[in-house]
Amino acid sequence: MFTGVFVVVAEAMKYLIWAASPVGVWIFLNALAWMGLFGRRGIKAAVVVIAHAQLLLFCMPWVSDRLIGHLESDALALQSARPLQAPVDAIVVLGGGLETAYSGVRDLPDLKDSADRVWVGARLYKQGVAPLVVVSGGSFSQDSKVEVEAVGMARFLMDLGVPSDAILKEMKSRTTLENAWQTLELLDTRAPEGSGLGAASKKTSNRPFRIALVTSAFHMSRAVTLFEGAGFKVYPVRADVRVTPQTKPFWQWLPDGEALDDSTTAVKEYLGRLQYGLTRYFKEGAQ
Repeated sequence: MFTGVFVVVAEAMKYLIWAASPVGVWIFLNALAWMGLFGRRGIKAAVVVIAHAQLLLFCMPWVSDRLIGHLESDALALQSARPLQAPVDAIVVLGGGLETAYSGVRDLPDLKDSADRVWVGARLYKQGVAPLVVVSGGSFSQDSKVEVEAVGMARFLMDLGVPSDAILKEMKSRTTLENAWQTLELLDTRAPEGSGLGAASKKTSNRPFRIALVTSAFHMSRAVTLFEGAGFKVYPVRADVRVTPQTKPFWQWLPDGEALDDSTTAVKEYLGRLQYGLTRYFKEGAQ
């Protein structure tokens, strides 16, 4: 379904996005400085100061809140403009919320900040929004002891009361782009087999699948664009909203690791939007 060039560019962008993250930039600039590539000692010192300054800046909660907050505002606008019109064909929950189980060491997945994606998906199912929940998330690891994320997400859903026959596991994707296309392929394959889609399926009615797309608010805008590009009719449902307008005590505005983590998440998301533009460009060029 993907051209070879398209996939290669998407994979390469993963590494480029890491290199452009606050920690990646800090490592890169320090390495260049200490390798003596900037010539004079004054320039070397200035580069080291810049490396440290940008890292400190991204550790500031007011910076991370503004970066994440802008993305979440986009998601709120999207969701407000496209209110969920139930029932839909499927609830699609994107991976990224679990640290997967590891055989013999960690029997259950470890829930991360964005694990409430799965909780929201379960709530939507119990509200009768759709007959199916698709959990979409593969694995980057070749270690056979590492559980595929979609499997862990399905276990979590079942613990939350969603029956196993209402869950479809998409276990191949490693990027949001692949989430979209692999989910489409899964639904196209399962629809004729009485999977719960019935006459609402794309194959039988010749219309796009209508989905409630559940992901973190900071990730929603890009996810909607990619799923629409794959041909879905998307109703966004936000989870994992991190920034609120509440008043905070002074000590919560001091630099900390959590702010650096949120800033890194936001930077990667902005760069992910750039990735989409580049991969689309290469795809069109390859056709």
